[in-house]
Amino acid sequence: MTKDQMQEENRGLTPPARLSILAALLLGAFALFQARATNNFPDLFIYRAGPLLVSEGKTPYDVPLVRARVAAQFPDPEPKEDSFVNNCGYFPPPLALIVYMPFAMLPWLGAKVVWALVTVLAALAIARLPHLFRDADAQPPPFTAVWLLVPLALVLNPLAIATVVVGQTPLLLVGCVCAGQMCFARGWTWAGAALWAIPFVKPHLALPLIPLAWYLGGWRRAAILVGIVAALNLIGATLAGGSPLYLKDYFEYLPTAHKSVLYNRAELNPQITSWNRLLFAAGGPLIELSALTTLAGYMVWAGLVVGRVALAGVRPSAPWAVAAALAGALTCCQVLGYELLALTLVVPYIRDLFAGGWKVRGWLAVLLLLSQQIPFELFAQIGVDSHRPMAALGLAVLVLLGPVAPKRVTPGSPA
Repeated sequence: MTKDQMQEENRGLTPPARLSILAALLLGAFALFQARATNNFPDLFIYRAGPLLVSEGKTPYDVPLVRARVAAQFPDPEPKEDSFVNNCGYFPPPLALIVYMPFAMLPWLGAKVVWALVTVLAALAIARLPHLFRDADAQPPPFTAVWLLVPLALVLNPLAIATVVVGQTPLLLVGCVCAGQMCFARGWTWAGAALWAIPFVKPHLALPLIPLAWYLGGWRRAAILVGIVAALNLIGATLAGGSPLYLKDYFEYLPTAHKSVLYNRAELNPQITSWNRLLFAAGGPLIELSALTTLAGYMVWAGLVVGRVALAGVRPSAPWAVAAALAGALTCCQVLGYELLALTLVVPYIRDLFAGGWKVRGWLAVLLLLSQQIPFELFAQIGVDSHRPMAALGLAVLVLLGPVAPKRVTPGSPA
């Protein structure tokens, strides 16, 4: 990329910037249509129900009560055992009560419209991903026509569209990570940490953000992030149960309540992303992950990452650190397929692979990402029922075994 092109990009005038805006607006228009013309967004309805119940003096962690409200909004005359009405509940930590409180203060239609606007903002941040997490001396990628399509592909893809229809969180969470990184790059540590705290509505997936914050910005950034997450959870627990100690009740409620949802069980859902689903699909024992086994998985992954870094003998790049954190999270956590949208955060590492001349690894990573977008039904027709966890693990292995640092710009070489 020439100096003039980089300056033009910074002014937001390049074709990639325009395509980013177009992609975000198209996704936002689709979300607005869903908000106004359909009775969708069931997951948003549940997330909004949490602070709404708290405002009524009730606990959000009452599964029958939540299911009754869902049944009233999304009636099913003959609900089956695996229907949405019989497999829902409010499971996020108390922090989520604060995050979703603005939506509870609005009527349902207004909440959906605002959610559509939030989708636009998240999409704008995600579309900037190819330009984020750059090491100052990293070799810049060649400016090619392919990169013009990346912002569109990041935002307008089947997984992103599916999350819009149900009102799920992956777009918001990835958007917050991207927007937070923009803040960190400008020195706005508190704003960036506040944005990185929002993904902790799903703490099992967000845990790697803490060591990642430390690695990218030092202990102070990580401490601020932990402090914000802790404060929001304590405030939320006080709202939900009258005392910060209500967190203990939440931790007792979560294990059995979460497993009562058929969708969350590795035995029954082939789109679960974690290693234990692959083990079961291969004929191994059934292991349903708990908080302890999830943490154990993270410890194993952290050991592998540390070992890889020690073997490389160089400081890992920021894109590699981000890719290792997110690829590990999707392999260690027992989550549903739409969460794989978080793997778009591997894109900066793929950018560096191509910039460094590792094109085979780069294209393999692209294919693994694209395979996540293929509907489950197509793979099921050829007898493959776990393609998403297979691709997630494949991407994790590719990152772990790949180069940990990009090729550097040497003094006097063209940038």
